[in-house]
Amino acid sequence: MRKRKLKQNMFVAACTLSALITASLLIIIVGFIFMRGYSELNLKFLTTPEFTLEGAHMGIANAIVGTLILSITSVLLATPLAIAVAIYLAEYAKENIFTKTLRFLIDLLAGIPAIVIGAVGFLILVVELRYITGGFSLIAGMISLSILVMPTIERTAEEALKRTPRGIKEASYSLGSTKWEMIKRIVIPYSFPGIVTGIILGLGRAAEESAVIALTAGYSQAIPRFGFVPKEGFFMNTKLAPFQEGIGSLPITVYNFRNMSQTVPIEKAFAAATVLIFVVMLMNLSAKLISKKLGMAHQDKM
Repeated sequence: MRKRKLKQNMFVAACTLSALITASLLIIIVGFIFMRGYSELNLKFLTTPEFTLEGAHMGIANAIVGTLILSITSVLLATPLAIAVAIYLAEYAKENIFTKTLRFLIDLLAGIPAIVIGAVGFLILVVELRYITGGFSLIAGMISLSILVMPTIERTAEEALKRTPRGIKEASYSLGSTKWEMIKRIVIPYSFPGIVTGIILGLGRAAEESAVIALTAGYSQAIPRFGFVPKEGFFMNTKLAPFQEGIGSLPITVYNFRNMSQTVPIEKAFAAATVLIFVVMLMNLSAKLISKKLGMAHQDKM
């Protein structure tokens, strides 16, 4: 009995030590980046773009806006397909070789390195379809990012759908509901907090990505513009901004500032990295808070 207790205490101590080491590493990395960049963190840095017609400002407003646009559009593109696949696998599909293969392919897609997705997006969307997408552009970036985040949203949504109690489903059937009515009125509302969590995690995954964006979305030092812009070589000699134009992003801004360290203070790169970390942390924290709040609201209704 004493030996068993000793083993249990040793295991708990090892797990606690591992957690402390992991948390300490995160605090050290984030603290180092913040300390190197806090001197450049000010309102002007956050609200002015890197470049305007008046000249260079070396701010990151263009990157912040571009990151938000890229993240939101890619998740909007990926979410309907991801949820549809999740509903099919969780509620309709029987366990057979097809569903096993489909799950394997989704897991495989989730494990493909981002640089590979970016390279494929570059060859197809930037090179072959450049007269439609505009080459390096928001369209190419958001399509490639949607492929990257789709598995994250799908797996999270599928697990949330599977957690719906069987008794509630059977009660719905006993009241005369069809399969789709049961899914629409019972399963999806019950799983909604988990689905929202997956969507927000997808936003964070898209915001922090650099390889895919560098190979497909390109970069812009200016705030994205909206509207139709005359441009030869496009359909009706007109392109739709910002969808057919390059767009800025925080990961690429960090890289560019680092490469320009001889002319731009290196602290600006660390300041941009601090903002990127804050954006990703805020999205992950929002996912937890929204999921908890929606879950409590659902329990109150039940």
